[in-house]
Amino acid sequence: MSHEYLIEPLAPLVFRSGKPFGSEVGADGANFPLPSSLAGLIRTVYADQNQKDFVKDKSHLMEQQVIGPLLLRYGETTANILLPKPADAIYLQGEDGSATELVRLSPKPLANGVGCDLPQGLVPVQLENPEIKGKPQPGPQFWSLENLIEWQQGSSLNFESVEKNGLKSVPQEIRTHVSIDKNSQASAAGKLFQTASLDFAPQWLGQQKGWSETRLGFWAKSSVSLKEDLVTFGGERRLSRIKPIQVSNTNAPKDLAEQVRQKGGLKLTLITPALFDHGSLPAWLDQSLEGEIPNTGLRVRLVAQVIERWLPVSGFDLQLWKPKVMRKAVAAGAVYWFKVVGTVPDNLSATLWLQSISDHAQDRCDSFGLVVPSAWQPTV
Repeated sequence: MSHEYLIEPLAPLVFRSGKPFGSEVGADGANFPLPSSLAGLIRTVYADQNQKDFVKDKSHLMEQQVIGPLLLRYGETTANILLPKPADAIYLQGEDGSATELVRLSPKPLANGVGCDLPQGLVPVQLENPEIKGKPQPGPQFWSLENLIEWQQGSSLNFESVEKNGLKSVPQEIRTHVSIDKNSQASAAGKLFQTASLDFAPQWLGQQKGWSETRLGFWAKSSVSLKEDLVTFGGERRLSRIKPIQVSNTNAPKDLAEQVRQKGGLKLTLITPALFDHGSLPAWLDQSLEGEIPNTGLRVRLVAQVIERWLPVSGFDLQLWKPKVMRKAVAAGAVYWFKVVGTVPDNLSATLWLQSISDHAQDRCDSFGLVVPSAWQPTV
């Protein structure tokens, strides 16, 4: 049985990648929390509430599956999940300065006489309509779950609706600090630095609208039952509240398997960073780019992928008391297109919807590599 939770921040939260402070490299900005941060939080709360020993019960705790964190915008009667912008969507403003448009990228072979250095067998991803010209523009970093599903299914969306239903970015709070001289305990002259944190408080919308009726938090799902509690999520031990919640639009589509059978292809959009042994390519794919998606029984062949800049994943091992080895993750928003080469299981929705496709079982339990799937019609 799965349980859904709301993590309600009670203060601006600090999440960093481990990048050190220093005059040359600077400090991290405010980062969205990694899945491992949420997994650690859920397991710690479960252990505390059930008097579990972190050493003796380590195996049991690590096996508990966690899903999230996903951004949640909620109010008194509403709760809507917001997901990272898919990498196959770009915002373009026309060369004549016209309104910003939402433009789709899709797998398309190169013209005769043109080549690239993609791994053998992969098809490049290009503008679906090559006649569109424009300049890239900023836009919402988070989309509503409904808009993302519509986009995956091939529906046309306009920039205005995505902007209205989504979120440009998570607001940040910047705090300025002063360095303290360890001998005099006084401020060191000229040594100022700043830290950034994610601010989830209700936003001021202006004199006419007042304060927003909704606020931001995190949605999570776990196999364990937790009671409402105060927790520390992120750095500097800043408080949040975790409590049970139900969000209606997270249910898997029942007809996913039938749609995949009819179209013969599958499109997967990452909604949390994924960890693969071979960079952007899953280790469960062989040299011919064929393989079985973990825990689904579905065999596929990778046709194309579109990814953005890799994401560093690290942390601190409290048991070994040393930093964890840094790994490079495929950032959330990456899109993978597959052609089905085997039988499609009837339970595909249950095994793939908001499930992980990372290589290793522990990373899947920790929620790295969650996907939103949809059927796709291969044209290449």
